[in-house]
Amino acid sequence: MNAYDVLRQHHSVLKGLGRKVSEAPVNSEERHVLFDEMLIELDIHFRIEGDLYYPALSAASKLIAVAHAEHRQVVNQLATLLHTPQSTPGYEREWNVFKAALEAHADEEERDMIPAPPPVRITDAELEELGEKMAARIEQLRGSPLYTLRTKGKAALLKAV
Repeated sequence: MNAYDVLRQHHSVLKGLGRKVSEAPVNSEERHVLFDEMLIELDIHFRIEGDLYYPALSAASKLIAVAHAEHRQVVNQLATLLHTPQSTPGYEREWNVFKAALEAHADEEERDMIPAPPPVRITDAELEELGEKMAARIEQLRGSPLYTLRTKGKAALLKAV
């Protein structure tokens, strides 16, 4: 699977989790579990992009800078969401803003960086190799209890700050 397919597939995973969280009753155990899963997948996604995909497209530095800014926007909105108890009236609004920011980032990335923009020269073989590395990294991080604990710790820090 090439890198573009890995990113598209992972965007679908994130959007699907967002949809499931939205459908689960507010403040339910189901919603908390799905949200925790979404946080882990979001962190994994940012890691594969930052560690593997963006460096491979380094010739598109302006687009990568925009993508990093969008990551910060998603994280900032996540921090706001984490500060909002699910039992408060404004929670659903904050959830929807977070979900919209996340989906907008995925959509813009697919529009602007898949396929790689003209200054980037990457062969089909390099895309395949990169995709395999990205898919392997996703599975490695998903299967790591330490990574799950790390991600939950990051969320707790965002909530506390």
